Amino acid sequence: MTEEKKPFTVSDRRHFTAEGEARQQVADEPASTPEKKADAGGPSTEQRASDSFASERLGGERERARGGAAVDSVPPRADEEPPPMDFIGLLVSLATQAGYLMSPEPGSGAAPDLAGARAVINLLEVLKDKTEGRRTPDEDRVLDGLLYELRMAFVARTRADKA
Repeated sequence: MTEEKKPFTVSDRRHFTAEGEARQQVADEPASTPEKKADAGGPSTEQRASDSFASERLGGERERARGGAAVDSVPPRADEEPPPMDFIGLLVSLATQAGYLMSPEPGSGAAPDLAGARAVINLLEVLKDKTEGRRTPDEDRVLDGLLYELRMAFVARTRADKA
């Protein structure tokens, strides 16, 4: 067997430099594959979404490096309606917060904040008492269900920590 040394080139296809600046397109890129030629009209929807996410993410990293506050959340697009702000949205938001406090992300090393979770559950109970007689049947159903689920999760979590 003879080993032929074939010349090859290594090209960096990342969209951004190490400093976070947009990389210039190299004019002498190799010819594209047949499926890419058919899509010569521009980047795909997935590629545009990925590029948008990467640029926003890097923008936040650059802002943090400068000592400023970075906003990691993506602002709503102009063509998207934000979800309606209503009582059920508030209840679900508070219940989600309590759930996160009871079970932090795996691998983060953070201990559950059971006191914080208990405070949020108590806040939901206060909202239930103060809005008695003024809630719709859907709001009653959601509030009762959330309180039941959160109380059961809290009891299970405290028993697991004691065992």
